[in-house]
Amino acid sequence: MVPVEVEVTAYDPVLGVGTWWEEDTALRAEVWDSPEKTVVISGNPAGLVSLARHLLTLAQESVPDGRHLDFDTYCGWLEKGSTAIRVEVDKR
Repeated sequence: MVPVEVEVTAYDPVLGVGTWWEEDTALRAEVWDSPEKTVVISGNPAGLVSLARHLLTLAQESVPDGRHLDFDTYCGWLEKGSTAIRVEVDKR
């Protein structure tokens, strides 16, 4: 095991979920169709650390059910040509 430290912003009920991207982030999401549908997320180290931060931010106990983050090319979070992704809290 190797300990990894990733800072996240504490959830704020007024401001919502807040997070940020590492400088020079490159992240792509694709759906491959063979032999079955597979979601492929690839990125450079900065992009993968940023994605981890976003997921850990949503994973905080204080984040309510249904909160989500959308990853798409419109906001510049994913590289052009990527498939949009929504990551949502489901506390069932």
